[in-house]
Amino acid sequence: MPNTLETPPPGQTPLLGKTILVTRAREQAADFIKLLEQLGAAVIVFPTIQIVAPKSWDSCDKAIDNIEAYEAIILTSANAVEKFFSRMQQVRSSALQLAAEKTIYAVGEKTRHAAEKYNVPVARMPDVYDSKHLAVALSRSDVAGKRFLFPKGNLAGEAVTFALQEHNAIVDEVIVYETVLPSSADAETIERKLGEKGIDLITFFSPSSIANFLAVIPLELMNDRIVAVIGSTTAASARNLSLPVHIVAEHATSANLVASIVRYYE
Repeated sequence: MPNTLETPPPGQTPLLGKTILVTRAREQAADFIKLLEQLGAAVIVFPTIQIVAPKSWDSCDKAIDNIEAYEAIILTSANAVEKFFSRMQQVRSSALQLAAEKTIYAVGEKTRHAAEKYNVPVARMPDVYDSKHLAVALSRSDVAGKRFLFPKGNLAGEAVTFALQEHNAIVDEVIVYETVLPSSADAETIERKLGEKGIDLITFFSPSSIANFLAVIPLELMNDRIVAVIGSTTAASARNLSLPVHIVAEHATSANLVASIVRYYE
């Protein structure tokens, strides 16, 4: 089971004196931020991902109208769940019940909980919560000839689709949200704090958050900063962009990432 880190006893603040940058929207990372602060850290929030609607809903709406044709649905983020199922409610509300009857694969607990809010049960998750391990799990299943629907963000990776196609499955990808860069004013503030050595550690939750961060923040400012990420997929993306990774949460949960950060400083 994934490691968890409960609220610390009074007086135990192993992160006291550390300033941690969270590259996720405050509402998405509320529990993560709260736990960091309870452990003594000062937290700066700098969302590197702004979620916007896709340029066109045409492919998504077509898939919703044709939901009966699919045997399974792949869900690799809570954002994809929210955008896809809320769109389904608008376009064809009866399709939500039909979706609930499909085999649903989710990348992890957070994505599963998001689906369950729409009364869509998840049949299977990988042992390690990331797209790479979901792809491995799918490739070990009997997927040949089956048709999968994959609602995703515009920057989502291709590992899952490739794994399915290599085993002769049919995959229809539909973009249900897009991510855009943070504002230049916010980026300038973070750039200044990094230049002043005012940030000790930076956390990333997805490959797109890293790509967006480095699109507005010079890589050289990351020298001597500790980088903590969720999951091996995010870690690999960071290294591919020449960003050293010091902490990788074994399981893709916020609590496990906090526990990994605490262990690093022990």
